[in-house]
Amino acid sequence: MNRKKAFVVATSCALSIILLSVFLPGCGKKQTVTQGTDTEGRPQKVTAYEAVQFCKPAADKWQSSNWMIQVRDGDPDGIGRDGKGKIWEVYFFSPTPEEDNQLLVQYNRGYVWPSAPTNNKGGDNGTTVYTKEKPKDFRVDSPEAYTVGQRNGGGEYLDAHPDSLAHVTLRCKADYDAVAEKMPAPKYKWIWDVYYRQTQIGAESLSVYVDGMTGEFIAKETKK
Repeated sequence: MNRKKAFVVATSCALSIILLSVFLPGCGKKQTVTQGTDTEGRPQKVTAYEAVQFCKPAADKWQSSNWMIQVRDGDPDGIGRDGKGKIWEVYFFSPTPEEDNQLLVQYNRGYVWPSAPTNNKGGDNGTTVYTKEKPKDFRVDSPEAYTVGQRNGGGEYLDAHPDSLAHVTLRCKADYDAVAEKMPAPKYKWIWDVYYRQTQIGAESLSVYVDGMTGEFIAKETKK
């Protein structure tokens, strides 16, 4: 083999090795995993409390001083009979920034997706309310709240409307006070709204309110 031919063969082999290192799995440059592209072993369906715990690190990364003010299921198919959901929307408040002091973090089938911060509800007055009324941790998780809802009208509603879906929202007292929204009573620190609605637009829905600290039934009401 002459020198020219040997050089061509050696160059081709080197090029093949480089291409293999780029395209074969595990070879070449290490891939960078961006936030939200890896579930890190988190389950697809979780309770509200579990969703809050999974989303809290994203809120802590945003602001070291923060607390949860609302959590609600965001699955179009509603919450399961086990009180778990695949999608949860968790709202955090922080008194630290002058603006954009509310953060929405979504738990979606094991993925955690923080949104861009926004201003809290109620403007400056709302900021004052949220800051002064930092809530204690809620004690009643979504499975228990769902069970109370079922026992206080929700079960009958689902039986009468087979196409209806159940959803849950948990709000702290400050979330009501920030916009001067009426509560059943000022003694409640957290209130679950377990609501049932049909798929048809304009259909009547049912809300069952549950104490987020004790699990006691508060009241129920139908809405249009």
